[in-house]
Amino acid sequence: MQNGFSHRNVPQRLARLLLATALVAGTAHAAPQTGPLDARPLFDAAGTDGTMVIHNVREQRTLVYNPKRAATAYSPASTFKIFNTLIGLETGAVADVDHDKLPWDGKVWMHHGKPILPAVCNGDVALRAALPNSCVPAYQALARRVGTVQYRKYLTAAHFGNADVEGPVDRFWLNGHLKITALQQVAFLRDAAAHQVPLISARSFEALDDILTIEKTADYTLRAKTGWDASGDAKADVGWWVGWVTRGADTWVFALNLDMPRPELGARRQEIARAMLRQVGALP
Repeated sequence: MQNGFSHRNVPQRLARLLLATALVAGTAHAAPQTGPLDARPLFDAAGTDGTMVIHNVREQRTLVYNPKRAATAYSPASTFKIFNTLIGLETGAVADVDHDKLPWDGKVWMHHGKPILPAVCNGDVALRAALPNSCVPAYQALARRVGTVQYRKYLTAAHFGNADVEGPVDRFWLNGHLKITALQQVAFLRDAAAHQVPLISARSFEALDDILTIEKTADYTLRAKTGWDASGDAKADVGWWVGWVTRGADTWVFALNLDMPRPELGARRQEIARAMLRQVGALP
């Protein structure tokens, strides 16, 4: 069975899910059109399984590879830093992205016996460095300032995944409580790109746009975040790469996840996603 699919053979339940995803995010979009995304050779070449969802906002066209997996929920891991940044700024838990440094707890993050975070994370750090470097301790410090009650309010209003914030307030996006599908990631990111996430002000969106930008050229702007789910809920670690590309009048929102039984597969996240973004014209 092919994982890519065309509009004429979309299962009815997936079509309903795509429509529900658009509606639940709180914007009055028409039912998304669906189309093929030929990504199987890329995942096969990497020797892993995964999914990719790309949504063209202007055309209201959603492209899906591996629809079953696109509707499967995983821990958002560090992709939650996108929303966490907005929440932290909006609640005043952190004053700004440059001067209010979040304290380090003195613990070096390890995975498979090796440090997994850049050295900049091992110290007090501002959001401008904490976001692109996935500084978990900084965002845990932020989370303790925000508190469970505030998280529940913001995640419920935005319909972010299952909105489960139970467990320690500084681990719920890492320990398997909070879960989200690739389709839900795209629904949230579409609203984030449009500055339409409930309860979030223009100031917070502008700050996020600034520090989430990883490439800016005369032709396009790419904003994106990686994630690495090592919660143990899945059969292997799960890697994410999510974000959006603005190019001319178009914005493409995307979410990729893949199995990472080997750490070196982490590099394939961007490789595969970028190839697919070029395929649809989002990247040159």
